[in-house]
Amino acid sequence: MKNNLTYKKPKITKIDFEHRLIEQEFDGFRILHLSDLHNKEFGLNQSILIEISQESKPDLIAITGDIINGQKIDKTLLYIKEAVNVAPVFFVSGNHEYYSKRYNFIKDQLVNAGARVLDNRLEEITVNSKILSVIGIRDLAFFKNKEAFKNTINTLSGQAKGFRIMLTHKPHLIDAYQNSGADLILSGHAHGGQVRLPLIGGLYAPGQGVFPRYTSGLYRLKNGVSMIVNRGLGDSKFPWRINNPAHLILITLKPKKNNKSG
Repeated sequence: MKNNLTYKKPKITKIDFEHRLIEQEFDGFRILHLSDLHNKEFGLNQSILIEISQESKPDLIAITGDIINGQKIDKTLLYIKEAVNVAPVFFVSGNHEYYSKRYNFIKDQLVNAGARVLDNRLEEITVNSKILSVIGIRDLAFFKNKEAFKNTINTLSGQAKGFRIMLTHKPHLIDAYQNSGADLILSGHAHGGQVRLPLIGGLYAPGQGVFPRYTSGLYRLKNGVSMIVNRGLGDSKFPWRINNPAHLILITLKPKKNNKSG
């Protein structure tokens, strides 16, 4: 059986994200973004992840899917039960939650641990009457077809107020995202391309194939939409990550002044 415990510290990427719709009240608002944990344990009882979360001082912790490994979620829950004492934890599902065939059980466990499961819904964060909206979309696998996926995204984005952050799992569904009206997309799934080559980047990602485009970091899409892709913490069927350490992203929001573009 594969040992899913490591004492190696994940790499942390820091991104300052500016946008004209970010209000002064949210200047310095921090989001710690995790993805694709796959029930991996970082330090005994998730001590490393918990320490990083505490030291990062986030205002929100966003988890963009694939927290399960086969049928197991126990190590993930160890983290979430502690993380909710640091900041609100928002979760959206990935394809592995769908394939487990036990998503309702997983969802109940997450809610009981204190996480906010955004199953095709949004939550508003209000500071001095100014609003930041967090939209959560289930993984595409849960939908009847891609059109239903797009319609749900568009409906929720249309209802959202203020600066709109959308949590979703798969980064390659660009046509749905860049026409959604959301301002910032957070996603994972690509595992950084699994093997990262100098000057080239990722080698392969599901849904994108060989030499994938969207594997890590900040991307500017059409219509003023931006996307941040997390390389993820764990692994699934392909157990090796080469030149591709476990990854966390700390995003700091900044208002952009005197500029009509995002």
